[in-house]
Amino acid sequence: MRSQEIKKILVRGTNWLGDAVMTIPALYCLRSAFPTAKIVLLAPPRAAEVFTGFQGLDEIIVYQRKEQGPQAFIATLQRLRKENFDLAILFQNAFEAALLAKLSRAKIRVGYDNQGRGFLLSHKLKHSEVPRNRHQTNNYLDLVQAAEKACFGVSSIVTSDNLPTLKISDTQKLAAAKLLAQHGIEPGRQPLIALNAGATNSRAKCWPEERFAALAERLMADRNAQIILLGAPAEQPSAARVMALMKQDGKAINLVGQTSITELIGILAGCDLVVTNDTGPAHVAAALGIPTLTIFGPTNEYETAPLGVRAELMRAEGIECARCMHRECPIDHRCMTRITVDEITEKAYSLTRKL
Repeated sequence: MRSQEIKKILVRGTNWLGDAVMTIPALYCLRSAFPTAKIVLLAPPRAAEVFTGFQGLDEIIVYQRKEQGPQAFIATLQRLRKENFDLAILFQNAFEAALLAKLSRAKIRVGYDNQGRGFLLSHKLKHSEVPRNRHQTNNYLDLVQAAEKACFGVSSIVTSDNLPTLKISDTQKLAAAKLLAQHGIEPGRQPLIALNAGATNSRAKCWPEERFAALAERLMADRNAQIILLGAPAEQPSAARVMALMKQDGKAINLVGQTSITELIGILAGCDLVVTNDTGPAHVAAALGIPTLTIFGPTNEYETAPLGVRAELMRAEGIECARCMHRECPIDHRCMTRITVDEITEKAYSLTRKL
């Protein structure tokens, strides 16, 4: 099949913010492999918002399956059928994603063979063949590589050394400036540092809240920093506890659960430093090129570490149960409690000498 025959491509994007950022290298490679094709991304609201203004895409369809239920599936299917896609690439691994691609009548359907969905795919990859400790960005690149081979018989895509990169848009910049102004924050007046003390659906990924509070106070005292707390709505209780534990009440601004993705990206792009648990905003900040320090414990940094030219991570050494992938620690949470405020502070200062 010649490249000219691939006129329309459907990409089923991921659901989670961090995963969406990790698909960016694959999307750039997809555009390079199919320069004249119309590329349409289908993704849920928050993940879709990451790609506002993204130049590798021609259209974004917001898929509100969670919000609208089966009605969204039916309406989206009807819309996709009108497009007559030549190729569908499934970054999301759910059965429904493959079903939607099959029913949309996309001619070539590429995805991982899991959740019993292999019969819905025309070209399938096996997760069991993915090397251990290989970064997840390469899994998405593999799908684009497989799609290129399915269409042309060969692929030129190299699945390594691909960093996700995001560029802030004027819309994101203005949205962030407006929100920060409402809280009396003036850009450039003092160092702006964002902390993300929560982690949706995983308590085990969280560095202790009292240490985030102590870190915030240290940064304010040592560097006269303006601290803002960022995160998803589900992380509001954690942020509230951090605020309550801080002795310098009123200096930190709690924006957890109060930002759109557009505002979040704009705010992160203006930060001098981001210190965070292993969460979606860590990936966004790293892709923006912001100094980003991510604290790891139960998750595997080899596979999911935020990637960026100024991104680093902190992990306690000598923890035999590290990378256990538990969402609740069954013992004493040693992978997180053995990381001290002093260690995070020292690492943060070494990451950015600007402060």
